[in-house]
Amino acid sequence: MSDGDKVPPITSDEWLARFIHYQRYIRQDRTVRPDAFIPHPYPDLSVTRHLHLSEAELWRIGRDVARQINKTLHGRVDAQVFVFQRQQLQLVADPVLPENPNHANVIGWPPEKPAQKIIAQQIAAAASKVLAPHSSDK
Repeated sequence: MSDGDKVPPITSDEWLARFIHYQRYIRQDRTVRPDAFIPHPYPDLSVTRHLHLSEAELWRIGRDVARQINKTLHGRVDAQVFVFQRQQLQLVADPVLPENPNHANVIGWPPEKPAQKIIAQQIAAAASKVLAPHSSDK
């Protein structure tokens, strides 16, 4: 997506990427642990829409995010918007900088971490296996 001023509404069939910055969130079989989806202590969860992005562009955004927060990019897990909506969560487009006009936040989480964990377990069960960045993408 090149024009951050014209962000289309989020649809339930869209794919979202959650970048993984902690190796402990990845099981040996490349499934994701629910903790990767828990926003605590924050009120929302940061994701990136696949909308109009190539694989290379998604990985570039992931590397940029990791660099900004001084973490290592260990991978990415993908899920469709309806997976979050089934848990009574909402998606809000939240473009950040021209480098990531596809940024979005998952909002509507309960404030208690145990309640967030239950929701995160459902999302993790429906998410893709963790995709690893290519060696040239790290």
